[in-house]
Amino acid sequence: MRAIRELPLLAPLLLVALALFFGGGPGNHSLMWLGGGALLVLLVLLATRGVPGGTAALLPLAALAGWLALSISWSVLPDRSWDYADRTLVYLLFAALGLWLSGRTRELALALAALLGAVAVWALAAKVLPFLYDYGPPGVTRLRSPVGLWNQLALLGAFALPLALWRRRLGGTLLAYSWIVALALTYSRGGIVTALLVVGAFLALTDERVESAATLVAAALPALVAIAVAFALPGVTSDGQSLHVRWRDGLIFGAVLLLGAVAAGALERLPRPRVTRALRRGLVFAGVAAIVAVVAFVALKGTGSGAVGNGGGRIASTSSNFRFVWWRQAWRGFEHHELAGTGAGTFHLTNLRFRSSFLDFATEPHDVPIQFLTEAGIVGLALFLLAAAALLRPGLRRRGHELALALVLPAYLIHSLVDIDWDFVAVSAPAFLVAGALAGRAPLRRVSPFASIAAAGAALLAFGALLLPWLGERWSSQATAALPSQNAVALAKRARSVDPLLVDPVITLAFVSEDQPFLARAYYAEAVSMQPKNPETLLLAGRFELDHGCPRHAYAYLLPFTELDPQERQDRGGDAYRRARDLVNTGKPTC
Repeated sequence: MRAIRELPLLAPLLLVALALFFGGGPGNHSLMWLGGGALLVLLVLLATRGVPGGTAALLPLAALAGWLALSISWSVLPDRSWDYADRTLVYLLFAALGLWLSGRTRELALALAALLGAVAVWALAAKVLPFLYDYGPPGVTRLRSPVGLWNQLALLGAFALPLALWRRRLGGTLLAYSWIVALALTYSRGGIVTALLVVGAFLALTDERVESAATLVAAALPALVAIAVAFALPGVTSDGQSLHVRWRDGLIFGAVLLLGAVAAGALERLPRPRVTRALRRGLVFAGVAAIVAVVAFVALKGTGSGAVGNGGGRIASTSSNFRFVWWRQAWRGFEHHELAGTGAGTFHLTNLRFRSSFLDFATEPHDVPIQFLTEAGIVGLALFLLAAAALLRPGLRRRGHELALALVLPAYLIHSLVDIDWDFVAVSAPAFLVAGALAGRAPLRRVSPFASIAAAGAALLAFGALLLPWLGERWSSQATAALPSQNAVALAKRARSVDPLLVDPVITLAFVSEDQPFLARAYYAEAVSMQPKNPETLLLAGRFELDHGCPRHAYAYLLPFTELDPQERQDRGGDAYRRARDLVNTGKPTC
């Protein structure tokens, strides 16, 4: 009985922990088992606890998931649209799990603070012990473990800081200290700005702002020293360093981190200042001065869209790092498909069509509302905004730990204006779980046996929608790795049997069949018919026809390729197009 009582809290927190540490970045390989786990817990809770109140707040999010699934029928990349619909379904499931936590928000706040503290410790430990961190071939040193990308790791810091300021005392101070250091080492401008905004909102809204501000100061002072030391150590904050330098400077940084934690703990024990009118005015003046300084800095330095390097100097840059360009591309895509968009998850093809250089390559416009506008049209954006409003409303006028929780979803939405947070289950799962917990209401209503059977059937269908594309992509990847063996054929056919929308297995079958031109030609034609707006399928089919003596067929594929991706490198397609065109213009080819 005790296990059943604790299930609504422990099971969702376990799933969030798995998402934080094993979410796998922007890929979709974790969606199946996270969504499957959420479905299983939901069924158990329905059977043992009943239906919670507050489900109406999730209806817009459910409608959004349904609209994205419907977009598969007109999508230019239907396989990708299926993945995006599944992703939204998983976030809906996490929000639904949160409904059962409406009466246990304090325990949720404490547990989430502990999980985010563990993430910060793991991330910083990777700087101390280099074997914990994958620097990658270029040796990029921006902090990103365990989430997979620095910007999303920084967003978790924005989630954690209000919780730290609510908690205060030693635990809250150390949580704030570790995340201030981690935020700086991500070099994420959007994450740092988001963190500043939510901390400012918490201090403005809390009834204990002086105590919380004292905790922030106690954490920030030693954190600034640790950050300064980190930027003085090339093995911690410089790219392309040797393993010896990483170890030497990492151990030094680790010692400084520990000393800073001791100093933060000591500062936290100092007496709090007496609350006076002068102190309140001073805090307000400091906040206004900071905002004015930031605005003046941006105004004087100006903005742009140029590339920004991955070094620490990016923190002071005001360039959008191509975001202005991607937003304009997304708008141009929307102008051609205003009502329904191009299909969920398809911005990549819009980027290829409207980019001005082959170096410009993006799969998302780095702005979630704009992404929904261009991919799901006006309807998709409206549903997204309704879902956000429905989940934000229950967080209004909260105090204490619920105020800290209520700032999680706003932080997520603010940061999503400049990044790809919807693609990361590591930040989306906790945000939607917390939003669901604040939206939940009593009473619970028991469900009938018939309703339980119906819910189990719906859950089975939902799990199938998660499982099939996961299996298809897994077998398709294995088929590509098995080329040119005949095992690739069996794996590709197996992938097609579970996910007929995937185009990669068809391409694999075409590769394997190139010694049988008629069969390979049929596979290439099928791939093009599946995704006629995808320049990659057109290019592969055109190259095959050109290599096999059919320039007329090649020209028919390569001409639309040049229209859909006009800025691709010449050796990637333009040269083949001109060669096919010149051969056709001679009037000699019959094929």
